[in-house]
Amino acid sequence: MRLKKVTFLLLFAVLHQFVYAQNATIKGQLTDSSEHKSLKSTVVAFLRSKDSVLAAYTRANEEGRFSVSGLDSGKYIAMITHPYFAEYFGNITLSPGQHLDMGLVNMLSKMKLMEEVIVKGNRAMFISGDTTVFTADSFKVAEGANVEELFRKLPGFQVDGKGNITALGKKVERLLVDGEEFFGDDPGIASKNLRADNVKEVQVYEGKSDQAAFTGIDDGKSKQTINLKLKDDKKKGYFGKLEAGGGLNDKKLGTQNTFSNAAMINAFKGKRKLAAYAIMSNTGKLNLDWQDQQKYSQSAVDVSINDDGTTDYNWNGDNYNFSNGGTPTNWNLGLQYNNKFNQDKQGVNLGYRLVKMNTPFSQQTYAANYLPDSSWKTNEQRNNYSTVLKQSLNGTFDYKIDSMNSLKLRINGNTNHTNSDFASYNESVTMADRMINSNASHGSSKSDNQALNTNLLWMHKFKKLYRTLSLNLGYSFYQTNTDALWYSNLTFYRNGDSSSSRITDQNTLIKNHSNTVSARVAYTEPLAKDVYMEFSYNFSNANNTNNRDVYSKNDQSQAYDTFIDSLSNNYKYNIMSNMPGLNFRMVKKKMNLSIGSTVGMNHWEQLDLTQNNTRLYNFVNYNPNAQFSYKLTQSSRINFYYNGRSTAPSLDDLQPIINNTDPLNIKTGNPNLKPSFSHNFNLYYNSFKMTTERGLFASVNYGITQNAFTQFSQFVDSVRRYYTVNTNGVYYFNGNFDYRFKLKKPGIILGAGPNINLNNRVDFVMDASNNAVKNITRSRNYGTRLTIGKEKADKYYIYINPNINYNTSVGTVSTNANAKYWAYGYNIWGNLKLPKDFELSTEVDANFRQKDPRFPSNNNYTIWNGFFSKKFHKKEFELKGSVYDILNQNRGYNRNFNSYSFTETYNNTFRRMWLVSFIWNFTKNPGAPAAPAK
Repeated sequence: MRLKKVTFLLLFAVLHQFVYAQNATIKGQLTDSSEHKSLKSTVVAFLRSKDSVLAAYTRANEEGRFSVSGLDSGKYIAMITHPYFAEYFGNITLSPGQHLDMGLVNMLSKMKLMEEVIVKGNRAMFISGDTTVFTADSFKVAEGANVEELFRKLPGFQVDGKGNITALGKKVERLLVDGEEFFGDDPGIASKNLRADNVKEVQVYEGKSDQAAFTGIDDGKSKQTINLKLKDDKKKGYFGKLEAGGGLNDKKLGTQNTFSNAAMINAFKGKRKLAAYAIMSNTGKLNLDWQDQQKYSQSAVDVSINDDGTTDYNWNGDNYNFSNGGTPTNWNLGLQYNNKFNQDKQGVNLGYRLVKMNTPFSQQTYAANYLPDSSWKTNEQRNNYSTVLKQSLNGTFDYKIDSMNSLKLRINGNTNHTNSDFASYNESVTMADRMINSNASHGSSKSDNQALNTNLLWMHKFKKLYRTLSLNLGYSFYQTNTDALWYSNLTFYRNGDSSSSRITDQNTLIKNHSNTVSARVAYTEPLAKDVYMEFSYNFSNANNTNNRDVYSKNDQSQAYDTFIDSLSNNYKYNIMSNMPGLNFRMVKKKMNLSIGSTVGMNHWEQLDLTQNNTRLYNFVNYNPNAQFSYKLTQSSRINFYYNGRSTAPSLDDLQPIINNTDPLNIKTGNPNLKPSFSHNFNLYYNSFKMTTERGLFASVNYGITQNAFTQFSQFVDSVRRYYTVNTNGVYYFNGNFDYRFKLKKPGIILGAGPNINLNNRVDFVMDASNNAVKNITRSRNYGTRLTIGKEKADKYYIYINPNINYNTSVGTVSTNANAKYWAYGYNIWGNLKLPKDFELSTEVDANFRQKDPRFPSNNNYTIWNGFFSKKFHKKEFELKGSVYDILNQNRGYNRNFNSYSFTETYNNTFRRMWLVSFIWNFTKNPGAPAAPAK
């Protein structure tokens, strides 16, 4: 009996072990990456698929983890529920004894879900939360066209000749690819290099800082952002383009042989992405946005410190402005690496760029100047040659410690080395063409700049929903060393004869250094249903020094060893700021409202080490902000923004020394400047109707500045001496409207885009009696832009954009400086597909301005480019012929009316040239649909 009992127990244990071994287990972790709420106690249940009977359930722990064991093999329905999240359903099949890890299960908050708008059917454009989304394939472009050409077709988008992108009424400052920075935040890299047919969606939204995105409260640092979402089949394997092109020179024009070579590749493997590009060109193919182009071409630096201690760096010094001219030879290299690890808990984004440009630049300037008691004309010829070498590295590291804590580290650094040589001749004459003065100058400069910006953000979620804490630590470093040689021979005339001359031959050494340490803590607390509060505190300490030593040339030794006290100065400028802030946010199904303010308690120190003077300032600033968003319908939204911001004067404006680098415009620093304060109001409306493809976008922007920075000028023999002062009465207003729709029966796209721009500027001029005269300049621009387009899929498309503008500039100092004129033109771009994979394309940019008798030259021009291509080998290869500026009229022209003067400039730029290119578009996408047989 005892033996039977033991045998039975052994058999039972073996059977139990066998049965248990056949049971399966399931585990996983619940995550919420959008609203950062607690996932504790979320119910995880598994129902049998055949009859929906509950098989097992559990609750997630504090970290959102769950585990269920003892399940039989078979098919189940996973059901995950939480009162603040949308329900999750998924099908699961278990084999005997399987241990299934569901990994990270993303949960979508109901608040976020209410913001989503899902429109079925024609989804050419739709609104999702605060994001306007365009489906790329709904807007046809030429095969192989880049993203920039796609932008030109999107309603509410504008791309100007300099590559600036405006989307829904605002200038685009960041362009991301799949939500990640692409070679930094330079919009030009992606828009000019990525092919449009690789893009699934173009998403436009007001991109917030990482901390603001976490707390949900705007901190005033948002930027208009475009995110290019790539097609899923393009994120497997690799795709890219190789291009090699060249052309012989035009002997009549004396131009050099042209070349344009480029390569770009994007490679994907799982979560890893590699991208690289290389450019070598002397045709203007730079893949840089115009802001970077300006920065790379400058030599000296002006440091401007914001009221919260953050620092802006503005390169200036040799008057070279690449966006208006120059013919650079360019070498450009970029590398990008993205990856995610450990079930997406860690992520890294690294980018490196190298740019080298050799740029010859020449400029002719004609100006007329009108003061209350005098007037004269100036003519200048300037030639410049610069070499720039810049390297930059940017990195972002994400680390999700657990379900409640995460870290993000950003590092950006760059070095910039510039060599520049120039020569110029300037003469000032009376309106009767009698000489007043002339100046011949030449010089060279070397500049080395280094910059580093780091930011560490820690984000913490509490167990109570919507209660969060975040800490942002920042450090920035900048320094520049400039060594400039400058010679000037300024001659004055009396009654047309030379009366005196002033020769300057000097060496200027500048050492500029800046360190900024900052910290911001933000705490959010739910006050009631859909109402939240944020308390923040920001501390920053910025220390800046500028040492300027000027030496004149010793006639005996021919060395620059004679120190000039009056032009030299060592200066320190420090700002410490404490800024507590309080903000409130309300989130409803259709409405989102936030309002609040920060209070800046600032302590300034200006230390003139040369003169042994110290100036201390203590003042309080209020920086209010408000944001309102209302969803009128599923496809229309209205947004309103307001922010007030205080800005401290720049170090260059404060330092009390004479800067005689330009002997005709001599600047003196003013240490008595006060900070300015600007109010900015922005109202936006956008709507899109799917059935008629009607898009309507409107924006109104208004801003006014108190204690604005302006200039006080005095002229003697047309030589200007000036310094910066504070003033009121400075404001701007602009309105933009873009309406576009499609007539389905003829298939014609029609659109209109009226706009208005108003500016009110104030400056001061000293008259001959030494009386200060306040000059108010009112500039107005009224214009409209039409769109007429016709396209047929895989056949052709043609778009015509005529435009007309009326411009006025009226100043109070002298009516002779006033101007009123019409400007008009048109843009045409089109593509025609021919048999045997031949294609014709064209671009026309025509500009006409009403002639002003005060200027010597005609300023109308038409730039016409033509392209002919042949694709072969399943369209993988392309042979392309290009002719740029067929009419040879490009002239780098610019007209400017400002205060008491108006100016026309003509810069050397790329003229007529031709190019023959061989292009290889390669791709390997495992799992992608096979191309249809031809």
